[in-house]
Amino acid sequence: MAAGFPTKANFATGDVLSATNMNDLAGTVNLINPSAKGDLYAGSAANTYTKLSVGANNTVLTADSTTATGLKWAASSSGLSAATQAEMEAASSNTVAVTPANAQYHPSAAKFWVKFNGTGTPAINASYNFTSITDNGTGYYTLNIGVDFSSGNYCVIGSSTKLSGASDATTIMMATAVGAFNAGDFGLITSNLAGTLSDSTSNFVTGYGDQ
Repeated sequence: MAAGFPTKANFATGDVLSATNMNDLAGTVNLINPSAKGDLYAGSAANTYTKLSVGANNTVLTADSTTATGLKWAASSSGLSAATQAEMEAASSNTVAVTPANAQYHPSAAKFWVKFNGTGTPAINASYNFTSITDNGTGYYTLNIGVDFSSGNYCVIGSSTKLSGASDATTIMMATAVGAFNAGDFGLITSNLAGTLSDSTSNFVTGYGDQ
């Protein structure tokens, strides 16, 4: 009797199986000896198998009814493609992925924001998609956006910190967008509750709309 795995090929006509052979065969059902590292054997029809050789590195086993084995090796994929600007603006698909390059196009995302000191020469403390501030006088500024909106139809939200002193109508500040809304800039005033324009050390402005 041939040595090795107790497969059909290892037995010759007339061989007598010992108890040890029978025990070996009890856990063996037509074992197939692979011919190369990574070989797979898949059913290709009833009582029929076909070898599928190992795929390239980093490929994954994928079902494919057009192949003999019903399987193939294919490049791995996340399953999602990056959303386009139009898909982000439509905000309706759940089969595409948001990426850092297109997140700002979603209607819920701020298109710009800025924190600035409005006293003396206006100074930008921190910002996103924002370029500069034009000082038009006490408490009156023109804010210049980086990438413009598609039109003047956008929303601006602003606030200012309180001036020093007791909290009253002369020290509590508010920021209000004024004048024409251009695609790339708009006016902003900062005033106290009494309506007097004043410069504030900290002003916070953000904008939403279509770019």
